[in-house]
Amino acid sequence: MKKWSIFTLLLAVAVLVAFGIAREQKPSPSEAYGRSMVRSELYFAAVDREAWDAFLSEEVTPRFPDGLSWYTVHGQWRGPSGQPEKLPSRIMLLIHADNSANREALATIGQLFQERFGYAVLQVVNPVRASDPDWTAKRLDDNRQLSQ
Repeated sequence: MKKWSIFTLLLAVAVLVAFGIAREQKPSPSEAYGRSMVRSELYFAAVDREAWDAFLSEEVTPRFPDGLSWYTVHGQWRGPSGQPEKLPSRIMLLIHADNSANREALATIGQLFQERFGYAVLQVVNPVRASDPDWTAKRLDDNRQLSQ
């Protein structure tokens, strides 16, 4: 009787271990849809192209070397007169980890733009799930922009 109980117990443990190993090899539903990241949008006044390119290369790219997107848009805001004023603008999109280094980098970019060009930068932040085949484990661990 004892042999049967020990055998049953060992069989149950083996099944649970095998089930656990199988579960570890299969990505969870959340992993299948990417990593938890943040999407930040920064809204800039459109300065001339040379000044913009210099700002990108000197201030933005060193803080977010893994990439970003930006595009020119047409915007408007309520100016000092209280009336809508047209303002050529640029929006920059960044997908990054939510960490203090990245939050500080975004704040610094906004501050430097305002100091250099006289325009405040609006920032919008949303949590997202993102994936990219280039985001290897080593790259994610070594890069401030992507690591968590």
